[in-house]
Amino acid sequence: MRFDPYSEEFFEDPTDVYKWLRDNAPVYHNEERGFWALSRYDDVLRAHRDWQTFSSTHGVSLDDLVVPGPSIANNVIVMDPPEHDRLRALVSRAFTPRAIANFEPLVRSVEADFLDRLDGRSEFDIVADFSAPFPVEVISALLGVPPDGRQQIRHWTDEMLHREPGNPKPPKSAFRAAIALGGYLFELAQEKGGHPGDDMMSALCEAGLSDIEVASFAVLLAAAGSETVTKLIGSAVVLFARNPDQWRLVLDDAAAIPGAVEEVLRYVPPSQYQGRYAVADVSFEGVTIPADTPVLLLTGSATRDERAYDRPDQFDITRDHHIALGFGHGAHACIGAHLARLEARVALEEIRRRWPTFAIDEAGLRRVTMSNVAGYVNVPFSVTG
Repeated sequence: MRFDPYSEEFFEDPTDVYKWLRDNAPVYHNEERGFWALSRYDDVLRAHRDWQTFSSTHGVSLDDLVVPGPSIANNVIVMDPPEHDRLRALVSRAFTPRAIANFEPLVRSVEADFLDRLDGRSEFDIVADFSAPFPVEVISALLGVPPDGRQQIRHWTDEMLHREPGNPKPPKSAFRAAIALGGYLFELAQEKGGHPGDDMMSALCEAGLSDIEVASFAVLLAAAGSETVTKLIGSAVVLFARNPDQWRLVLDDAAAIPGAVEEVLRYVPPSQYQGRYAVADVSFEGVTIPADTPVLLLTGSATRDERAYDRPDQFDITRDHHIALGFGHGAHACIGAHLARLEARVALEEIRRRWPTFAIDEAGLRRVTMSNVAGYVNVPFSVTG
């Protein structure tokens, strides 16, 4: 069996391929694409913790590692410590659990605005009409992006991450979108530097970051903040529709929702893999990965590993979780993970309250084809009660 993260099979559902990798080639080498891949939980966890060997400075998606694609200079996601730690520390204070708790009124207000527009309708698309447009409004408000530019950021991000099946090279439209997004946020950073406000971009300017560093941070946060939660909620709705016994647990007790969010993250992580670059020879499972080669840490496989989880292919919101990998781990763990969990929790609370009984149209489900992002672009939703 062959593993190719640009294949139709991967974009549609790589579950069977992942299982084959774990059982037969846990240290997999794809000679055609020029990368290695780790698929077992313990190996992925170890690699996440070893940033000295598995560097992020060459990029974090396969197309960055083997075919240079659209990027922004000075982006913290493609830095290693100590440079990474210096920049991350400047923004991490805004994303601590305590700080995120203060954002809950904003999150509830933004989500309610989009959900209120759907009240009274019996059919709509829970992704296109709700989980796609609202997350970028939240992160953009925190960054200080004017309201009229927020949804455009989402469209640029979607285009920037889009990949054509079978083709590792980003399409020209992805380059154009990356340039437009970076340019917009660079101009906004310049404006914030001269006329600061009460927002994150202004605070970064006042902390002494250059305009390009502020813009790079904003690109990262806006892109991740608009994609991860969108895919997480869409996947959650599909999983609950397919597992009504688990949705009943949520209906019976809203306190089950945080555990449900963690289980969705385990079952179908929005980021299926994280790319790294091995800077030295390193061995796993008796196989040596040579220095100077791209390596994919397959989160989507690790979180289904039978060696780490009991009944890994069963969606069970009551399970006890290991160290979570759904938002990465180690030095490069997702800085916005607490915000994403808050947004997902509030979304499920609202769906539970407004539409306790629902169905989805399986035939209308459509998945994204993106660079290391997995989930649905369309989830047709029907209110049944």
